[in-house]
Amino acid sequence: MFSTSSSFLHNQVVLPLSYIVSQYPGVRRGHNKANASKQNGNHAPNTVDIMCSDHLAETVQLLGESGLEEVSKLVTPQLLHHLALHGPKVNLPCVVDLTKECLQSSHLLDRKQRWHVSHKSANTFLENKHMGSIAPSFSGDVRLQPLFNITKKLLSSHTLSPNVVQYCGFKTQQSIEREALRQSSVTNRLRDGLKSRQRSVTNRTLQQETEHNTKLKGLMSEEATEGGRKSLKVAFAEGYLAADPQKQQSRAMRWIRNFQQVLAVVVFIAILISLMGGMGGSVFRMHVGNGNEVHPEEITVSFEDVKGVEEAKQELQEIVEFLRNPEKFTSLGAELPKGVLLVGPPGTGKTLLARAVAGEAGVPFFHAAGPEFDEILVGQGARRVRDLFRAAKIRAPCVIFIDEIDSVGAKRSNSVLHPYANQTINQLLAEMDGFHKNEGVIVLGATNRRDDLDRALLRPGRFDVEVQVPVPDLAGRKEIFEYYLGKVKVGHDVDKNVLSRGTTGFTGADIKNVTNQAALRAAADQVDSVSMKHLEAARDKVLMGPERKSRIPDEEANLVTSYHEGGHTLVAFYTKDSHPLHKVTIIPRGPSLGHTAYIPAKEQYHMTRSQMLATMDSLMGGRAAEELIFGNDLVTSGSSSDLKQATNIATHMVKDLGMSERVGLRTFEDNSSQLISTGDSLGQSTKECIDTEIKRLLQESYERAKAILKSHAREHKALADALMKYETLDADDIKAILDGKPVAKEL
Repeated sequence: MFSTSSSFLHNQVVLPLSYIVSQYPGVRRGHNKANASKQNGNHAPNTVDIMCSDHLAETVQLLGESGLEEVSKLVTPQLLHHLALHGPKVNLPCVVDLTKECLQSSHLLDRKQRWHVSHKSANTFLENKHMGSIAPSFSGDVRLQPLFNITKKLLSSHTLSPNVVQYCGFKTQQSIEREALRQSSVTNRLRDGLKSRQRSVTNRTLQQETEHNTKLKGLMSEEATEGGRKSLKVAFAEGYLAADPQKQQSRAMRWIRNFQQVLAVVVFIAILISLMGGMGGSVFRMHVGNGNEVHPEEITVSFEDVKGVEEAKQELQEIVEFLRNPEKFTSLGAELPKGVLLVGPPGTGKTLLARAVAGEAGVPFFHAAGPEFDEILVGQGARRVRDLFRAAKIRAPCVIFIDEIDSVGAKRSNSVLHPYANQTINQLLAEMDGFHKNEGVIVLGATNRRDDLDRALLRPGRFDVEVQVPVPDLAGRKEIFEYYLGKVKVGHDVDKNVLSRGTTGFTGADIKNVTNQAALRAAADQVDSVSMKHLEAARDKVLMGPERKSRIPDEEANLVTSYHEGGHTLVAFYTKDSHPLHKVTIIPRGPSLGHTAYIPAKEQYHMTRSQMLATMDSLMGGRAAEELIFGNDLVTSGSSSDLKQATNIATHMVKDLGMSERVGLRTFEDNSSQLISTGDSLGQSTKECIDTEIKRLLQESYERAKAILKSHAREHKALADALMKYETLDADDIKAILDGKPVAKEL
C-alpha cells in the first residue's frame, strides 16, 4: 500500500464526498437549487472517467452549484487533486480553479517530501492503508484547515479499536444447509418446523395486511363522501390508539401485578392456618382444644360398662354427682376437687373410667395425651396447655382427661442442655391451681408411673384425689368375663368360674383379648358358638404365645420333653400345698417345647413358706426327671427357665422375707439395678451366708423332687407315654393316668 511514487500524496484522507455531505449539515442548503439545476439540464461538456460515479452523482444532485461553491472553499488540495485525476469533470468555475491550484501545490509538496518520509508497518491494515493514524495531524495550506477539522471530527466519532481482529469464514450458506441436512437431529428438525410455521404465519399476516390496505384505499377513494372520510379517519385514529402496544403491555402488567398480590395473600393465609391449627403430620399440628372435643352425645360409656373396679367407681361417683348438681355441694360450702389422678397398671380401665365419668355427668369431654405436649419448638407445649384449658373454661362444667400424664408432669430438672424443658409442666401447674372458685373443670390424669410425677403436681389443690385402679380379683374377673361373653355366642360347656380362676393376674384388657381370640378361633373352625376349648386355647395363647400346629418331628426331642413335663406334673401332683394342675402339653408354644399349667383353687392374697417350697419342688421336677431317666450327662437346656424361677423364689425368701434361720429376720437391699454403685454395706461373711442359704434351699428342693420321681417311676413312665400319644392332657386325664385308669380321650 505504500509507494515512493510521485503520484502518491501524503497527509491526506480519502472519503466519499457523499459521506462528508451527510455529516456536515451546512452543505445541504443548496439542495433545492441543485434539484432545480438538474431539472434545467445544465451539465458540463467536459468529463473524465469517474472513480466512484454513484457517490459523486449523488453529491452533485444534492449540492448543486451553490453547494459546490461552498464546499470548494473547504476541500483540501489533495482531495481536489484526487478528484481531478479520477473523478468526473465539473464545469463549475470555483471547482476548476481550485483544482488547478491544488494540483500545482501538490506537485511542489511532493517534490519536497519525496525522499524525506520513511514508513513503519502499523498494527492493523486500516492504519497502513491511511499511513499511520486514522486521524493524522494536519500540515499544509491554512485555507484547508476548516475542512481538515471537520474530517478529523468525523473520524474521531468513528474511531476503531487499535486491536482489530479480522476473521475469515470459509463456510458458505449452501455448505451450512447441506451439513444441517446431512446431520439432522431432533432439535434441528423441531427448530426448522418452528421456523417454517413462523414464516407461514408471517406470510399470512402480510397477506391479511395487504388485503386490509386494499380495502382501506378503496374506502379512501374519491368516490367516498366527505362525512364518510371523516368517520373513517376517526375510526382509524381510535383503532390506532386501541392497538397501542404500550397500553396493551401496561394492561397485561396490571393483571400480572393483581394476580401476584392475590397469590401472596392466599399463601399468607395458608401459612397462618397451618401455624394456628391443624395441618396433619406437621410439626405445628394441634390436637388439643376444640378439635378433640367429644360432645356429650358422643359419649356412650357409663359406669355399667366398667367392670371389676368397684372401689374406683365409688370414688368417681362423687365427682359425677358434683358435675350433675353443683348447687347441692356449693350450698354447703364444698368445693369441687381440681383434679383426680388414676393410678394403676396398664389395661385396668383408667381411660374407660374417665370416659364413663363424662358420660354419666353428661358434660363435654376433652382428652389429650401427655406426649402431644412435647414438640421440637420451644414454647409449643405451654401454648397447647393454655389453649386446652381456655377451651375447657368456656364450656364449663366439663372434664379434661390427660392420658399418660407422667410424660408432661415428670419431675422438673435443672438441665443446662435443655433449660426450657420445664415450661410445659409449669404452665400445667399454673392452670390447675389458677381456677376461679366453682369453675367447674375437672382434670382427670392417668398414669402407671406415679413415682415419676413432680411433687408439686400431687399436692392438694391440683390433684386432690388419687384413685387406685388395681388388677381385678377373682370376682372382678368373673364379672368381666360375664360382660364380654355376653356379647358373643357361647356354648353350654363354658364355665366362667374355671376361666376366672385360670386367669389370675389378667387385666380387663387381657380378658377382652381372650374373649375376642376365642370368637375368632370359633369362626375359623366354622362352629356356631364359642366353646370352653376355644376359650382355653385363647387363654394359653395370651399366656404363652401361639401354639404350633403340631409337635416337632424329632421323636427323641419329644420324648425328652414328655419326661420333662411329666416330672413337673408328677411332683406337683404329689406335693402338699402345690397349685392344682390344669393342663400339660408337649406342643411347642413360643420359646418353650412344652408347658404345664396350674390353676389356683381360690384367689390368693399371700403365699406361705410351704407354698413357696412346693412351687420350687415342682419347678425342679423337670431337671430331676431328665437326670433320672437319661443320666447326668444328657440333661438338656430346657430347664433354664425353671432354675431361674426357683432361684428367684429362694433369693426372695432369704433376702426379703426372712425365711432363713441362719440369715435371720432381716432384709438386704439389692443395688445391682442402680446405674452408679454407692458401695456395698454387707460384709463378706454375710454375703457368703446368704449364698449358702440360697444354695441350700435349692438343693433341698431338688432332692425332694428326685425322691418323689423315684418313688413314682411307674406313674412317671405312664404319664410320658400318654403325652407322646395324646400330646395334651387336662387335669382329669392326669388323675386317671396316675390312678391307673384308662384315659377317656380320643386321638
